[in-house]
Amino acid sequence: MVRRYRTDLADEIERMTRAEDAGAILADLRITHCPACDQSLTNTVSDAGHCFLCHQILPDDLTFEDLGAVRLRFERERLTGEFNEANELLAVIQREATRLAEGIVLGEEKLRMLENELVPARNAVAALVQQEVSVIDMGLGELSERQRQLSRVAGALELGRQLTDRIAAIESEIEPLQAHIDEAVRATDFDAAATQLEDGMNAYLNAINILRPGVWRHSPVAVDLSRSSFTLRVGARRWHAALGGTDTLYFLMAYQYGLMTLSDKPERHYPGVSIIDLPAEFSGEAVEDKENFIVQPFINLLTTDDYQGAQLIITGASFAGLIGVHRKHLAHVYVA
Repeated sequence: MVRRYRTDLADEIERMTRAEDAGAILADLRITHCPACDQSLTNTVSDAGHCFLCHQILPDDLTFEDLGAVRLRFERERLTGEFNEANELLAVIQREATRLAEGIVLGEEKLRMLENELVPARNAVAALVQQEVSVIDMGLGELSERQRQLSRVAGALELGRQLTDRIAAIESEIEPLQAHIDEAVRATDFDAAATQLEDGMNAYLNAINILRPGVWRHSPVAVDLSRSSFTLRVGARRWHAALGGTDTLYFLMAYQYGLMTLSDKPERHYPGVSIIDLPAEFSGEAVEDKENFIVQPFINLLTTDDYQGAQLIITGASFAGLIGVHRKHLAHVYVA
């Protein structure tokens, strides 16, 4: 800061010197033309005590140029004094900085000497306490790991508490709904619903037996329906254990037929539509020669007044010769 202040003073003194030089040069310049008419004044003759332009008597006091020179000289002397003071202050600061630098060097040398003197003592102490320090470090590591474990356990407990609160809130919302559901379940006659589906399936199997006598040689289908289970049996056995081959196809078609028979019963909420895609082969046997007669019971059902508006959409290989159906032949092969 002192160096910058000294530099600023030197620059200001130099500007004052240039101003004095400029004043000395410009003082000799005179008015050569009239400021009013711009005519030359070189031939004008005037008394020594009068102004050559306005012819008025000149004052005895110092001229304007002299006043300016005095003020410039005063400013330069003031700046010179401040400049000298700044030099003295800078010299004092430099001497103090040198003294402090020498003190720092001496202090660093003394510190290095002390460090060298402490080396043997440190080595001796380190040999004595190394084992204890290792034990302390191990203890600190164990405590740190235990603290992390406790933090994780605390986080898990907090999460469990939040989940418990959410479960309690959800259960409080479920309770009135569950009571309504329980009441609806108690009022539901599962046996009647199972009997209706059972009757529909057996009606289909009887219908195909009429179309082709002896095609269904098994016992009637039995349906067991409860709140938590649904079982289909053929006789006393489960259907997938009792049937094989084409009989399974007949059974699955009977299941679709039984569902369709629920369409005229409002309390069963069946939509009255069935979509079936028959494969070309079922259990290794061609389906094409069985298509018409396994579909005919559906056709007969949907022509009755109770099933007006119900619909069966079924795909197969041919369906040639069926009456009372809308048959659409697809020739384009779509490759996936």
